[in-house]
Amino acid sequence: MSGPTVYDVATAAQVSLATVDRVLNNRGGVSPTAVAKVKAAVAQTGYVRNLAAANLSRRRVYRFSFVVPSGDTGFVALLLNALERERLALLEEQILIQVIPTRAFDVANQVAALRSLNCDAVAVMASEAPEIQEEVTRLRAEGVRVVTLVADLPHSDREAYVGLDNVAAGRTAAEFTGRFIRGSGTVLMIAGSLSSRDHIERLMGFRRVMKERFAHLTLLPAVEGDDDAETVERLVTSATADQPLKGIYAIGAGNRGLVRAVSALDPKPVTIVHELTPTSREGLRDGTIDLVLDQDTSAAVVAAVRIMRNLTEMRDLPVDTGKIRLNIYSRENI
Repeated sequence: MSGPTVYDVATAAQVSLATVDRVLNNRGGVSPTAVAKVKAAVAQTGYVRNLAAANLSRRRVYRFSFVVPSGDTGFVALLLNALERERLALLEEQILIQVIPTRAFDVANQVAALRSLNCDAVAVMASEAPEIQEEVTRLRAEGVRVVTLVADLPHSDREAYVGLDNVAAGRTAAEFTGRFIRGSGTVLMIAGSLSSRDHIERLMGFRRVMKERFAHLTLLPAVEGDDDAETVERLVTSATADQPLKGIYAIGAGNRGLVRAVSALDPKPVTIVHELTPTSREGLRDGTIDLVLDQDTSAAVVAAVRIMRNLTEMRDLPVDTGKIRLNIYSRENI
């Protein structure tokens, strides 16, 4: 049995099919009263619009771009794999996904990528810099719908954010760090970049909880690893040359270097990292890493596409559409 159709909506709303079509496709030229009638009829009949069929009938192709970092990290690999799966899945719906790689933390390169766009909507994972915010403003003025992904740009004109509550993620890391460490000692914090909003927020949450509940532990100044394995390994080795570490909170990527450095230490510090990659999974198995805080990249990509689709169709965004759950992994539940 087929579901409700536009004919049912038109009958319930007591308007013409042309009026229903205009409202559903946001074409304008309809009075507020008629719009309200059609929306009420949609709710009453339970009509669900088939976006793929609508796109085909209009010969409309949606072009969605993802401006994301490139690089040799496990998280980037997971993100790109998720994007490729979604790209293939949406071809039948005439929704085309283009991935535009940038150099991580390179503002000039990210700006150049944003200036090259030709799309209906874009999901941006970029540094929080005035130049990036200016590009977001320009894109919005040109009618491009803008979503931020993983790292937010809350002071820009972006329309939605898809990702973790990064302050809560940092607070969670601090809670476990403080509980796992016995006695007093020193904790090292390694960010990818201190200009990246997600890393700044995680640091903020981590520091707050350590100050509130674990003041007996000493936090070293946060260092930048540039999401590079060799740099992260060098930072850990340098820090441990001055004093033994009781804990390490690795906020960004570069965990291959982290694992190499921690494996050489005895005793090993409590080590908490982000993202369940092959490297962090193996680190959990062999005891080099104690805990992994993970965000589901597939869920993030699907949510970003859903939001871009809703924005392009001029639909209201459901509350918390872009909120991604924080998953916590230990050796026992990977």
